[in-house]
Amino acid sequence: MQPRPLFAVLLVALSACGGESQRQSADVPTEIHFTASDFAFEGPATFESGMVTFVLANEGPNLHHLQLVRLPDDMTYEQFVEAMGQMQPGTPPPSWFQDAGGVNPPSPDEPARVTMMVEAGEYAVLCMVDTPDHVPHVFKGMIQPLTVTPSSASPAEAPLADMTLTLVDYAFSFSTPPTAGSHVIRVVNGAAQAHEVAFIKINPGMTVDDVMAWAETYEDQPFVTHGGVPGIAPGQVADAYVNFTPGEWMALCFIPDAGDGVPHVVHGMMLPFTIT
Repeated sequence: MQPRPLFAVLLVALSACGGESQRQSADVPTEIHFTASDFAFEGPATFESGMVTFVLANEGPNLHHLQLVRLPDDMTYEQFVEAMGQMQPGTPPPSWFQDAGGVNPPSPDEPARVTMMVEAGEYAVLCMVDTPDHVPHVFKGMIQPLTVTPSSASPAEAPLADMTLTLVDYAFSFSTPPTAGSHVIRVVNGAAQAHEVAFIKINPGMTVDDVMAWAETYEDQPFVTHGGVPGIAPGQVADAYVNFTPGEWMALCFIPDAGDGVPHVVHGMMLPFTIT
């Protein structure tokens, strides 16, 4: 076999280096699209593990979110559905209910987005929102299985966040005051139990008191939802994309408490803030 000319070897080497550089620069999280309606999801039944961006659109008149729950290794999806039917409102979440992120209700005008690492395993995709009749949508059929298969590829990097929001018992803490414009917010659960953040913009002329009154009756919704991250486990991280426009905003957590089953917002886990 004749030796390859030196210039050809160099050309191949340079091409390989250039190709690798381009691959890395284009290595972005895979987008996983779901559409919510009254009362069902449309979305994939499987995808590969790694850093993914969930994109949730809502085509229903009611609020909907996308909550991932990681199934324990010894529980099948059918067993999970059966166990869900035994859950009682106002009680602490059972130990087998492992919050694993997702996307909180988007605005009516555009989808909401969250980027996060998703490990291989079996999951359920469900909606725990219970407007307008205080019956969680999961019990109206808003649940489906999801299988995340192992990937041999190196995971994409997380987006470059410009602020961090830390969740603790029972408060929110921004690393810097939120300002007008589009942001990537790194949401970190620094507590010992699951928490979430739902971003809402209060309608003009309405107040925080109006929001809290709505939480009791679900009548005359005084705000517009703008995404956020549903329940994430202790130590879990997810990046939420939010466009803050001038007005009065709130960050809220409705996760039932691990101790008494009362929603965390009742324990004071809400943060009003103003965008100028």
